[in-house]
Order: sequence, then structure tokens, then C-alpha cells
Amino acid sequence: MSTALKLRVILDVKEDVFRDIEIKPEQNLEELHHCIVKVFAIGAGEMASFYKSDKEWSQGDEIPFMDMGISKEVLTEMRNLQAGNILSSSSPNLIYVYDFLNMWTFYVEFISEVEVELDDEYPRCTFNYGTTPESAPEKDFSGKAPKANIFGDAFNDDDEEEHYDDDDNPWA
Repeated sequence: MSTALKLRVILDVKEDVFRDIEIKPEQNLEELHHCIVKVFAIGAGEMASFYKSDKEWSQGDEIPFMDMGISKEVLTEMRNLQAGNILSSSSPNLIYVYDFLNMWTFYVEFISEVEVELDDEYPRCTFNYGTTPESAPEKDFSGKAPKANIFGDAFNDDDEEEHYDDDDNPWA
């Protein structure tokens, strides 16, 4: 019995947009790259990289489409790494960035191993949820916290200050 890796590929947008993709362990990451571009219907022909990631989605070592000779930290090119050697239950996550000008960002998560259906071509999309937006969502690279206040108006300086007497404090 031959198996395939079942992956969930999640687009980093506010709405839920994801695809389940199956790929044979011996297929390379370049084949996964082309499948992601196709099933999310984003314009082909841009540069991309996978990044190794831990369970908290921290970005690790880069796996580029092709080695441009810029960085010494590059593991190897996508075409030289088999999916089964990089994704497993013990190493379940990759981050995929497509089109470095627009920064389409995806989270690739190993789900399980499934039985291969002999008459199908791999990689293949087995589940499709949500609609890909027409353009990549904007990213905030400023390093500043978002303007939204997680505490709502609880600590809004514009409100009048409340004063309490020690008589109101049961622990005083």
C-alpha cells in the first residue's frame, strides 16, 4: 500500500480560506509549490520560499524556489527536497511565502498519511474552502503594535478619571 501526505494549506487572511492537498512523500516541494499556486488561483510565475516552522509557527530556515546565492543559511532548493523528508507528524509545519512583492503567506500543516488512489495524479486538492481574495492582504512590517486596543475603552485616557475613597476599598 502506498501512502500520501495529507496537508492543510491555510491562506493568511481574516476570512477562512484553506485547501487540503495530498502529495506523495517522494514528490518534491517544488511540486507542492506549483499545486498551491494552482489551487489558490494566484498568478503563476513569481518567486517563492518555504520556511521550516515549529508548532508555534516561528519562521525557521528558508527553502527557496531556487538558490540565488545570497544567503548561506539556505538549506537547499525546493526541487531537491522530498515532501516526506520535510513534513511529518514530528515536523508538521511549513510557512510558504509566494510573490515577495505582495507577500501571499500560507501555513502548511501536516494532517495525516492517507492511502494513495492509483488512478489519481498527485499532488492533488481534496478539499477547498473559502475564496481567495483578488489581491494579497496588506502586511504590517512596522514592528509596532496594531492600533486596536485589546482592552477596548477600559483604559482610555480621554475618559474622566474615577476617584475612590478609602471607605469604598474593603481591603484598605
